[in-house]
Amino acid sequence: MQKIIPYLAILIVIIYAVYNAKFRNPKKVDEHTHTHYEEHIKTHKTTHYEDELSHINTNEYTKQYIIRVINHGSDILDFKGGEMEGGFAAHDDAEKIACYVMEFSGKKCTTPYPKNAAMFYTSICGGCHGDDGKGLGGTYPDLTKAKMLGIEKRESFLKSMGMHK
Repeated sequence: MQKIIPYLAILIVIIYAVYNAKFRNPKKVDEHTHTHYEEHIKTHKTTHYEDELSHINTNEYTKQYIIRVINHGSDILDFKGGEMEGGFAAHDDAEKIACYVMEFSGKKCTTPYPKNAAMFYTSICGGCHGDDGKGLGGTYPDLTKAKMLGIEKRESFLKSMGMHK
């Protein structure tokens, strides 16, 4: 009898698997969501990759990128100083800092930043990026470049995705 128990357990598992495959009804797709997605796709003349590439060099894209890094951090750049953790600044202050940082590379925000943005940058970001934004000799990212390194990497990735159509 003890020799039969393992075979019996295997048989039960096989029967259960066949039952699930043949007789159980799969979950139904939410027709509303599916229809909405179909309509969404029809409105696009380009892929999401191409759409993002079309505005990757805009000031607004740069601003949103900086805000995202301030709030959520970044570990894609592999600098000597290590990864940047998110949350060093309050969410409300991230936009102020982003607009201030953009000026290092000659870019401007559509809305002017408050005068205290320089203080926020210096006290929160300047320790790693330097008060001038140059990244302390390559230990941290240089924020004065015309295109930030993270955006360059994203652009390269998006272009490579366009080649895989």
